[in-house]
Amino acid sequence: MRKAIVALSMASAAAISVMMPGTALAIEHELNYGTKGGTPPGAAVCTDAKEDVRVCYERGGDKWWVQDRKADGKSAIVEWANYRNGSLYRYGRCVNSHEAGSWASCNKNYYEDSTLYGYQGVWNRSAGSTTELYTTEWKFQ
Repeated sequence: MRKAIVALSMASAAAISVMMPGTALAIEHELNYGTKGGTPPGAAVCTDAKEDVRVCYERGGDKWWVQDRKADGKSAIVEWANYRNGSLYRYGRCVNSHEAGSWASCNKNYYEDSTLYGYQGVWNRSAGSTTELYTTEWKFQ
């Protein structure tokens, strides 16, 4: 099975610059550690499950759901970027740092007229800031 993984050395800045070239990074990166428990509601839109991560987004509640699917010492993540009026407004990361098999959620609050991008991946915190993001991009209007 082939995986297309983008290895990033500087997780926050590099992830956004790769996702949206030419974006000014004067905006503070939001880092949230998800609350463990529950599963995404049926209305949530979910990515195709990867070996080590699955991510869902609940638009009605602006909530990210991240499942860590592999006991490998890495945290499952979603990197997100929120655009308003064509410009980067906010960006951040929702982390599931709980055990393999668990779901964790991060509750956000985005403007209804904004565009949201999400990228699922893993974060090896013990190796510094090494992040692996799958090249699959979601776009929410």
